[in-house]
Amino acid sequence: MSAEAPSLFDSAFLAKIEQLHLLARRLFRGERRAERRSRAHGSSLEFADHREYTPGDELRSIDWSAFGRLDRLFVKLFEHEQDLPVSFLVDASSSMRWQPQGARRITKLDQSRKLTAALAYIALANLDALNIHFLADGLLSELGVARGKAHFHSVLEFLSSPPAPGRRTDLLAGIRTFTQRVKRRGLVIVISDFFDPSGFEEPLAMLRHCQFETHVLHVLDAAELTPVETGDLRLVECETGAGLDVTSTEALLRRYRAEIATFNDSLQSFCVQRGIGHARVTTDMAFENVVLRVLRGGVMLK
Repeated sequence: MSAEAPSLFDSAFLAKIEQLHLLARRLFRGERRAERRSRAHGSSLEFADHREYTPGDELRSIDWSAFGRLDRLFVKLFEHEQDLPVSFLVDASSSMRWQPQGARRITKLDQSRKLTAALAYIALANLDALNIHFLADGLLSELGVARGKAHFHSVLEFLSSPPAPGRRTDLLAGIRTFTQRVKRRGLVIVISDFFDPSGFEEPLAMLRHCQFETHVLHVLDAAELTPVETGDLRLVECETGAGLDVTSTEALLRRYRAEIATFNDSLQSFCVQRGIGHARVTTDMAFENVVLRVLRGGVMLK
């Protein structure tokens, strides 16, 4: 892993996502959790993972050797061709790396990578076919298809090495390439601040038109919602480098807050009208609370 990995994906983080996985299993066990794919049992399919035995499981699926070692019942899970394809499209543009001058907190990209890692762990534990893509002014890099918790280390390695900074946002270019490459329809989770000069409407509509089940995690820094700086300021656009001299007053800040609220509401309304899942996230939110909110909305586990 890169040098930043221990702080972003440390042992405390790993413990939290394991707790999230166990909690998700309890929350969505039984009738609330209709299977999104078929799981088959038998030696002709590839073994992928274990889970604890629950009443109603076939006795022939029990791993008796594990019972002999652990004195607990587990069933073997095997991969089936009807697993659920899950794709994460993570915005790695320059705006996702922005934070207030002098601030020492995680960036929007950091929060996005933590959310992706946690949701990816749950997807792998559910035997979904998982892939992760970074995008900015195009589709930049991808993990490659992974299945089973044994591949989680590869997920962390990939997320620990995002593309180099300096990229502008062009969601349409990245999503167009994604839809051309990925022919098997499934679940797509787009994680971005959606600060794209060309707009978010066309790329998100393209995913729905191509029959992907689409969910949006709208990630923002709290300072973007409620800036407080007043006086003579030099603002620099982080993706283009363009500068703007302004005199910030309380009246101007009120106008800004109204504009960002309108933008956020328009993204949410667009998603609701088109059957796209939506959740707004800020960098100061505990990632585990966000993950539970997303799961309760039915993503991956419904």
